[in-house]
Amino acid sequence: MKKLFTMLALIIAAPLALQANSAMAETEKTKQVVYHFNKADMNTIKAGLRNATNHVNSPSGPETEIEVVVHGGGIAMMTGAKKDPQLAAAIDNLKANGVEFKVCANTLRGRDLEVSDLYYTDESDIVASGVAYLADQQMKGWAYIHP
Repeated sequence: MKKLFTMLALIIAAPLALQANSAMAETEKTKQVVYHFNKADMNTIKAGLRNATNHVNSPSGPETEIEVVVHGGGIAMMTGAKKDPQLAAAIDNLKANGVEFKVCANTLRGRDLEVSDLYYTDESDIVASGVAYLADQQMKGWAYIHP
């Protein structure tokens, strides 16, 4: 009788366990991609943000951890968004979908900018060196995209 109850419990529990694992797999981030912005050309910046948005909205989007790294001329993205509602909306949308933006501290110092000069940025978004951060992410296996 004890064996019968054990078998019944396993028969009932197995599908529930599979369902729980399936639900967890749907939300787990198993892919990692870093987008690199280092040019001031606003058309390139907006096209790159559209690429990132398309990535978020793609079938693999929910399982992909995405970061945007900004340094050099790419800082125009974060300063320009303070005056450009379309650019600001693109950044807002990506951040709302879990995309993290990383900004180079060397670029801020070199251009005499403060975090407060940047759109929707705080101290936790600042990395010591944008290029070093990119290299570190690639060494960890992150895919690299440069629009």
